[in-house]
Amino acid sequence: MMKGKRRKLFLNILVYAFLGLYTLFTLVPVYWVFTTSVKSSKEVVSFPPSLMPRSFSLEHYYFVFTKTKLGKGIVNSLIISGLTTFIALVVASLAGYAFSRFKFRGKEVILGSVLGLYLIPPLINVIPLFLLFNKFGLLNTYWGLVLAYQAMVLPLVTFLLRNYFDGIPVEIEEAALIDGCTRLGVLWRVTLPLALPGLSTAAIFSFILSWNEFVLALNFLFKEDLKTVQLVIMEFVKLYRIDWGALTAAMVIGMIPVLVFLVIAQRYLIAGLLGGATKY
Repeated sequence: MMKGKRRKLFLNILVYAFLGLYTLFTLVPVYWVFTTSVKSSKEVVSFPPSLMPRSFSLEHYYFVFTKTKLGKGIVNSLIISGLTTFIALVVASLAGYAFSRFKFRGKEVILGSVLGLYLIPPLINVIPLFLLFNKFGLLNTYWGLVLAYQAMVLPLVTFLLRNYFDGIPVEIEEAALIDGCTRLGVLWRVTLPLALPGLSTAAIFSFILSWNEFVLALNFLFKEDLKTVQLVIMEFVKLYRIDWGALTAAMVIGMIPVLVFLVIAQRYLIAGLLGGATKY
């Protein structure tokens, strides 16, 4: 009995120690970026570096907002990430529902192929997509990058929604069909409201992946007015000098839209879980 309690206590300590180290490993870089962004220019390059800013300064934020195109980059990223997420959710909802509810020949092979597309590194597709977009005039356009991001986002979102649809009882849909609802009506009025937590999770993955993507945006966008936030942040890294104050300030500003989206999506995620619990 005592051995079992000691073993359980040891495992709990081990788990909490691991979680504490992981949290520390995750939050320390965020803390360092934020504190560096509010240091003065002289303190940023001082050695040894200080853990706490000796004086609070917003000069880097003022520089970023007034002398750079970070605001335009954030708007571009919001448009591209929003379109990518919306299209991915619409297409993946239909595809995931078909994979979950219908039986057809080769379904598992096709589903495995869809998931396999997610495992292909985006760098491999740069040259073929560049040639294709150049032929159809999609370079330096929002839609070109949105379509390129679908190849990265859509397979994962489809797989996530298919698994979530599998957990929704078929009997609920059959009752709606008996009442005269069409198959698309069942999907819109019954299945998707119950799948709100899954949709929220898929939207979070899609938005973050498209917001943080860098390689495809670097190769498909050349106009200054179309650059995403990641490309604008890259410009603070020069060949012989890095403006650490402006770079960290831009990174902090670039994180804000993602955090706001996470808070909004998490609210719908919790609401969907509670709603699904009562409807089941």
